[in-house]
Amino acid sequence: MEEEREKMRQEIRDKYNIKKKEEPVELVQEEPNPLMRKKKTPEELAAEAEQEDLDDFTKLKNSIETQVSEIKSQIESKCVMQ
Repeated sequence: MEEEREKMRQEIRDKYNIKKKEEPVELVQEEPNPLMRKKKTPEELAAEAEQEDLDDFTKLKNSIETQVSEIKSQIESKCVMQ
């Protein structure tokens, strides 16, 4: 039955000069096993940490955290219980 359909399709393509669409062959790639992945070198780890530090949101978060800790220490030093 599928052969008959393909034959009819081919006749229509021939009649109207339509080229047959070629379906791309998809290669199935296996997901890499996380246990078998390549270990990162210390240089790669350092580069990733540096990239995280360069992130705008991370910079903002770090600056806010330092300001809050400074204010907290100032308040604690002024509010000593006797």
